[in-house]
Amino acid sequence: MLRPKEELLHHIWQHRLFSSQELKTGDGQSLVILKPGELNADSGPDFRNSRIKVDGTEWAGNVEIHVRSSDWLRHNHQTDSAYVNIILHVVFEDDLKESLGSFPTVVLRDLVSDQVLGRYENLNNSSDTIPCGTQFLEVPELIRNAWFDSLLVGRLQRKSEWMNSLLDECNGDLEQAFMIVLFRAFGMKVNAEPFEQLARQTPWKVLSKHQDNLFQLEAILFGNAGLLENPKDEYSEQLKKEYGFLQHKYDLKPLDEKLWKFLRLRPANFATVRIAQLAALFQKTGAFYRWFSNQTNDVQIKSLGISSSEYWKTHYSFGAESNSKPKRIGTTMARNILINAVAPFLFVSAHREAKPELQDRALTLLEQLEAEKNVKVNAFANKGLKVRNAAESQALIELKTNFCDHKKCLICSIGANILKRES
Repeated sequence: MLRPKEELLHHIWQHRLFSSQELKTGDGQSLVILKPGELNADSGPDFRNSRIKVDGTEWAGNVEIHVRSSDWLRHNHQTDSAYVNIILHVVFEDDLKESLGSFPTVVLRDLVSDQVLGRYENLNNSSDTIPCGTQFLEVPELIRNAWFDSLLVGRLQRKSEWMNSLLDECNGDLEQAFMIVLFRAFGMKVNAEPFEQLARQTPWKVLSKHQDNLFQLEAILFGNAGLLENPKDEYSEQLKKEYGFLQHKYDLKPLDEKLWKFLRLRPANFATVRIAQLAALFQKTGAFYRWFSNQTNDVQIKSLGISSSEYWKTHYSFGAESNSKPKRIGTTMARNILINAVAPFLFVSAHREAKPELQDRALTLLEQLEAEKNVKVNAFANKGLKVRNAAESQALIELKTNFCDHKKCLICSIGANILKRES
């Protein structure tokens, strides 16, 4: 028989995956488990607030679990005051003849089925990118969907930690904080950092004073980005001249042009194109957060299809003319912005503004967006799972990243369901 790890014994005890009929302690007393207790993630006994009956007498206290009973001595629990309130020692094997104290011992070796142990071993030894493989689809849809909902909320909460810190940095200014989040999303992985710095260097209130003038918005953003230091054509020369006036007026400080990366990027993803799109988007919205938080989800989705100014129809960068093509934000890019910037920030601001409806809006927005297609989501799709929307794809990314990749099957609802099956 396989000898399980202690973490599996915790799971078996917590979920009662053992035969408990006519249960006996190691010394032959009758044992009834009234309450397994609460798993303790800190130091001390494994389960707290447990309740059992031994020969008809009820006991309340802590439970300690080991693979072998001798592990009690190996871990020096006999000298640790944290273990004085133990009411039961749960072990897989009893390899000691002598008693360890006043508490009884129960041995699980003959109480746990080979099926449970075998399933865990299969999950733990799986070389599949999804440890449970095709068994994933055998778990009832109701359980899967409830777990997806939990994973999605957990992902949004985790993302919100950075955004909450950002709001504190911005003294609670929702507009400035959201502008930083939005700009970072526009930069994608390659230029996320300089876009974030650009947003930090550019007060949204300065932009708002020039909302009706797209040329001035471009001058402020391109100037602050450090991309007007060496004009390449007449248009960039005009922007530089305008920026000089606005820079002096608002005491603006440009970034170093060297921060921006252009190599190995598709021209449509050049920082120059994205900055022009942000200028056009600000002209439309006036205040990013106020606009996105007050518009319906459908309007938000359509708004990101906005096109940049006339100059950028024939340019991807300053001084390099190209075939005429409107520089619209693509469908995939727009979806990524809504998923990674708008939805999580609405989720955060729901708490900040005490507006729970914003949290509902964030979740509904993700449900309305098409599912992402990437390596992590495809790992599940290749098993036959139909990923219906971005809410599900975000949940699957969370599942793959924080559970499957680390084989945390015991704390995954899907893995737990597979383990406890009767057949």
